[in-house]
Amino acid sequence: MSKRVGLIVLSALALVLFGGVSFFMRHLLFGGVVATYEEASSNQYAYSDQWISYDVVACLGNYAEYTESQFFIPTEHKYYYICWMEDGSMMPLCVSDKDDREYLNDLTDATYSYVNGDTDMIRVAPRSFVGTVVNQNRELKGYYDDYLTRINATSKDGVNVNYVVLDCATSRTQYLLLCGAVMLVPIGGFAVSIIGIVNDKKKQKNETETYLPR
Repeated sequence: MSKRVGLIVLSALALVLFGGVSFFMRHLLFGGVVATYEEASSNQYAYSDQWISYDVVACLGNYAEYTESQFFIPTEHKYYYICWMEDGSMMPLCVSDKDDREYLNDLTDATYSYVNGDTDMIRVAPRSFVGTVVNQNRELKGYYDDYLTRINATSKDGVNVNYVVLDCATSRTQYLLLCGAVMLVPIGGFAVSIIGIVNDKKKQKNETETYLPR
């Protein structure tokens, strides 16, 4: 019985932890888009863990790929692109979906066709991306700077360079599935505990009835 009670206590603690995590992630789980990239990149910490949007009009290529890991287990492969903003600034954009990568690759080709004078406009329609604003780690920032140097688009060239990433690799659905999976831990713990307690009581009852006089 003491083991059952211990499992119930642990499940209750897991439920409290789940509630705390859900509270801090409430904007990602239930909130809508609150700002554009231009607004959020200049005040990143005010918009952390909230949905941010940007209409991508031009792309200058993929500058890095990065695999994220949890406890040494690969969890997500991300692709980083440099977007050319309407005001001439540069910004990093992160995606993981195949459709997003294909769109950005097509947009990159169309952008360089325009830059090289082969077309009079970028012949791929703009598309809205929604994600969160995050910092790049040192390795990714190095790749970003190297790529900007190769295309002559650094601050030394008079270009305004944004370093805050619009990370669109993780969707609301993935956050909801993650929270749902975490929620199964306390629910499973309570279910196992209750079933175990009921079975223990039945067993005790059967043992008592066995020794009753007939």
